[in-house]
Amino acid sequence: PSGLSRGVHVTLLVIVLGMVASGIGMMILSGAGPAVFGAPGAVMPDFHEVLPRRPHGLGARLMIALLAVHAGAALYHHFVRRDETLKRMW
Repeated sequence: PSGLSRGVHVTLLVIVLGMVASGIGMMILSGAGPAVFGAPGAVMPDFHEVLPRRPHGLGARLMIALLAVHAGAALYHHFVRRDETLKRMW
């Protein structure tokens, strides 16, 4: 793989790990555990004031953008360059 594709893959993995970490941080700092894990009568708290909310939202937007670029690059290789990249991915 090229340096660009390797960089995108590494960035996607870093974002996924960051999303997991910020999601766990939001759950712990907000006290959402009971609602997340199905305690009777538990309600989801307001995450607006929880500090990891911003990095979690940024990570989600970055992941969507990178996934779109990644899919676009795969389609470009398949339909424009016709270099059998998709076949090698399977």
